[in-house]
Amino acid sequence: MTNEPIINARFKKFCENYELQGIPEDEAFEQFVNIAILTQHQPDAFNADSELVDFIGVGGPGDTGIDGIAIKVNGILVKSTDEIRDIISKFSRISIEFIFIQSKNKSHFSVSEMNSFISGVRNFLSATPDYPFNDKIKEIYQIKEFLVSEDITFYWKESPIVRLYYVVMGKWNNDPLHEGTKKQAEKDILSNNFCSKVDFQIIDSERFKCILDENENKFSTVIEVIDTMDLTPVEKVENSCVALCKASELYKLLVADGDVIRKSLFNDNVRDYQGDNTVNSEIYDTINSDPQKFVLLNNGIAVVCDEFVPNNRKLRIENPQIVNGCQTCHVIYNARKEGLDLSDTTIVMKIIATKNVEISNEIVKGTNRQSIVLEEAFEGTKKFHKDLEIFFNAYVSDFQDKIYYERRAKQYNHNPLIKPIQKINLRILTQYFVGSLMYNPHLAHKHESILLKEFGKDIFLEEHSKLPYFAIAYAFYTLEGFFRKGKFSRDLKPFKAHILMIYCWMVAGKRPHLSQEKSIDKFSESILKSLYNTETAKGIFNDAINLFNTCKTEWTQHMKKSKYAMKDVQEFTELILKTLNNGKKINISKTEGDIIKNIGVVKKVMKNRAGIYCGYIKLRSEEFFFHFSNNPELDYSNLEGKKVSFEISKPDTKRRIQALNIKVID
Repeated sequence: MTNEPIINARFKKFCENYELQGIPEDEAFEQFVNIAILTQHQPDAFNADSELVDFIGVGGPGDTGIDGIAIKVNGILVKSTDEIRDIISKFSRISIEFIFIQSKNKSHFSVSEMNSFISGVRNFLSATPDYPFNDKIKEIYQIKEFLVSEDITFYWKESPIVRLYYVVMGKWNNDPLHEGTKKQAEKDILSNNFCSKVDFQIIDSERFKCILDENENKFSTVIEVIDTMDLTPVEKVENSCVALCKASELYKLLVADGDVIRKSLFNDNVRDYQGDNTVNSEIYDTINSDPQKFVLLNNGIAVVCDEFVPNNRKLRIENPQIVNGCQTCHVIYNARKEGLDLSDTTIVMKIIATKNVEISNEIVKGTNRQSIVLEEAFEGTKKFHKDLEIFFNAYVSDFQDKIYYERRAKQYNHNPLIKPIQKINLRILTQYFVGSLMYNPHLAHKHESILLKEFGKDIFLEEHSKLPYFAIAYAFYTLEGFFRKGKFSRDLKPFKAHILMIYCWMVAGKRPHLSQEKSIDKFSESILKSLYNTETAKGIFNDAINLFNTCKTEWTQHMKKSKYAMKDVQEFTELILKTLNNGKKINISKTEGDIIKNIGVVKKVMKNRAGIYCGYIKLRSEEFFFHFSNNPELDYSNLEGKKVSFEISKPDTKRRIQALNIKVID
């Protein structure tokens, strides 16, 4: 333990929240520091899924003096080359950062330990490392090599940034020897022409406490303003105003030490920075070529905070959140980083001081509805997800452990009784539902926006039962708990989606169609029943792991395939499914239950003038006509109000479409 009572208390709470009491204190402290530092870079990266935590934690034998390594591409912490390909496909140009962390749970700074850390970083960045790494560093090194390959450097926006964090629980006193070691390291790393910038930060206990506060958005900043105008009073809003300030002053609010943008400022924004799209390029061009017009052409930003205090052309803002203007802020940040002068760029800020969560949510929704937002950004605001959140809260009451559906980022942060490991967010639910119940575990590592684009017509539909979504969330939570407590080998963590798929099949069989409510609920109840008792669930997960290992042996020894080509490979998924299905192959690109896409309700059945049955099926906001001649086998006398599956015909010569192949769903 450190001599800092505040950090000790935070560390103890961290261990409780992530259930780390069973691992060595030094290892837990390394995780604590890694998460604290990297949360500054991507606040939503660490939650119930511990795979990223394990991936970046490289401490141990052969760590070359490094405790944590992270690679950030376009603001996203990545752990595979596939994730990088997905980012390139979305943004076309990429910005890269390599982040290295060394943490010391002691009070004194050591030059020899600093040099060991620096040497390890230089070795990692080298094209020909002088000494070997451990296996965890080797895996990250391969991603680095992929990023610097000729095929990928074509997409670089600029050379990478390298960041080093040396964290010690003592007090930094600007010792000339330590300061000289730091500056020399920055020069040496920069001199190899690999990177565009090197930022070496020495973090002492006081600075580390500030980082912990900033991650919870507990900080204040003072900016100079040109003018302010109070807004009319509103109930439950302590104060509000419109302020004019220079973009150079806004920059003070946007950055933490090391000129890293405070990503936690944008937790309540419905979308992250969208890169160099048309709108953002126009914002940049205005700053660059006509900054005086910026205030006329830009809508400005909206800030919600706990309090703001005006004082002689200055504003002190407490615990701010930028709820609208994420794109503008990032463009201003990038413009300053690229050397543009911001002193002639004026921006409008709407500042609202309120501690009322509901008022804050209304402001988020209202300000963002006025701008074009990518569909996946609003996915969590759809009725299905609102209903699913309520369903989670009601259904979980029968279980010993509670889980919560966090459909909006940080929505449970105000409740200290809810641990991070209990929060299932949209990313986790999408990845593991697609991975385990849509039989695509080889795709589970992909970003949720990619998966929603590919599977958006198959999952999260209003007519779906909520039970299978809750079931897979609780199964994930249970499996993740076993991994945290060391019940299963860490080597299996990258294959959690595969193991969950096997588990669900073992206890419930092949999944029925998601819109067959009775069948899918029975399927889901079988999964949940198996999870009531921890020991029972552990035994079944062991069986699932044994089957996984059997398939792995078949893959590597009999099929002569590489063990490194399993996780993201469809053929390995097909091998598992074939084993589960008694040797019969399953076409996972279009599983049997999901061939029919359209599920609706028969709104009306009638007879036409000739006495022939016809009617209408309602599907969401549309109605589809059907006729006896195309669906002669139906019992029309008992059809109205029934849920049915159907196909849609191609338009005829009069551009009319009809419902065909109608089948009643039990």
